[in-house]
Amino acid sequence: MEISRIITNLEDFNQVSSDNDLDLIIEDLSKFSYEDFIYIEYVGNSESLDVRELLGKLINKIDDVFKENSIEKKVAIIKSLVLIFQEGLDEINLSYFFIFLHANSRIDLPIDELVNKYDLNEEFNEVLIKIFEILNNIKILVAGEALSMYFDKLNALNEDETLITSLREIDFEKYNPIIRNTKFTLPNHFYQMIEVLQENNLELIEKLLASDNVFSLVLIIKCIPLNQINSFFMNHNEINEKTLLCFLMKFLRASSDDIENYRDIVVEMGIRLYQLNKTLFNGLMDIFMYNEFFNEVMGAMFCKLSKEDLNILIESIPLNDNVEWIDVRTKMLNECSECENSEYIFELIYKKWENYLLNSFNEKNKALNILCTDFCNFIIAYYFHKYDEDKLLDSMKELFVKLKDLDGEWSYNIIHHRNKFFVYYSKLFIFSVIYEFNNMGDDEIKVDYNEFYEEYVLFKKFLDNKKENFLDRFEENLLGK
Repeated sequence: MEISRIITNLEDFNQVSSDNDLDLIIEDLSKFSYEDFIYIEYVGNSESLDVRELLGKLINKIDDVFKENSIEKKVAIIKSLVLIFQEGLDEINLSYFFIFLHANSRIDLPIDELVNKYDLNEEFNEVLIKIFEILNNIKILVAGEALSMYFDKLNALNEDETLITSLREIDFEKYNPIIRNTKFTLPNHFYQMIEVLQENNLELIEKLLASDNVFSLVLIIKCIPLNQINSFFMNHNEINEKTLLCFLMKFLRASSDDIENYRDIVVEMGIRLYQLNKTLFNGLMDIFMYNEFFNEVMGAMFCKLSKEDLNILIESIPLNDNVEWIDVRTKMLNECSECENSEYIFELIYKKWENYLLNSFNEKNKALNILCTDFCNFIIAYYFHKYDEDKLLDSMKELFVKLKDLDGEWSYNIIHHRNKFFVYYSKLFIFSVIYEFNNMGDDEIKVDYNEFYEEYVLFKKFLDNKKENFLDRFEENLLGK
């Protein structure tokens, strides 16, 4: 028999009493104050051990009975829980209500039906308000100095940098630990508290989503689904930056399948956060800089931001020597390559790269390698739009001359000499990609390459390492496969 039908026809089981063993466990639990139920599960948590042990017995008792096929035993369990539910609402007793919620995480009694059946609407609304007040002001206290320091920061965050540092490790998946790669979990009644508000008073959930209490935000956003966040964002023009940050982190931590249909909303969230608080957005960017979906979002944002905002945002994005990230950045490029501001975007990134090359050219202490950077395809796009074939060929020939004459130039040391080589070589490689794409096949370029390859001894020495240097691709671009 379905639980809902048992609730509807509970009077038909007058001969069945409540479960005595469960009643005794509930009686022991009811001696604790509601504050004792506000804790985090983790190894070594001795502060709430008694409550946790009794809640464990409560769940074990329910699980054992519901594994059996006895309707009478299930009815007895339900009667025990209905009784504590009624008492919790009649007396506005949060300890009773939390006990019920914890137990109900296993059998899912329909709370709205119970409220209506026993005419407890007014009392239920009062309990919901009290739950809201608890969640809105919640602070987590933990034993142990290291843990305490972490949660103290999370309990009262005001500084943007501190907020980013602490949220970086938060796991926004509903039933996962609070902090990634740890065992700090929420007890079942926490989830039930939030779900009760979701199902019965969405207005209170929306107030919590505007809370300044970051830990409240984390708990609420952890427990609500992406579609509800989407709906909230669509229906509210003013959302504070901390809430937006947590929204974005939840979306960006989700699996690609889960977020596939939310890309446009995430773009709008990103734009709104960027315009409200650039420090927080930069912190978010630092965390997800090499996330493929985030790079798609950034590319789409480029198309919608003003030129003034583009200047500031692109200036804040670091270039990375690791060419393994080129494919990730190409996700960004694909989103903005044909938008109205595309050439302006290419020019901004090109100027940033030129400054990077200038600094690399003068570097004499740190040995560098290929300098195309992760934004290589943006630079190629810039030259593709700016250079015709004649200008491209002239620039390539000029670079070959510079490379051939490099041994005759004065350098501080071999590191400085090597870095100047890679500045010229990196530019030449980027030109070679366009050269190959346009099937230019210039005979002088082939001669220049062969002479250079044969005569410049240090060329082979500099490129003889395990790092990616595009040498094979460079040769194929100029000489063909």
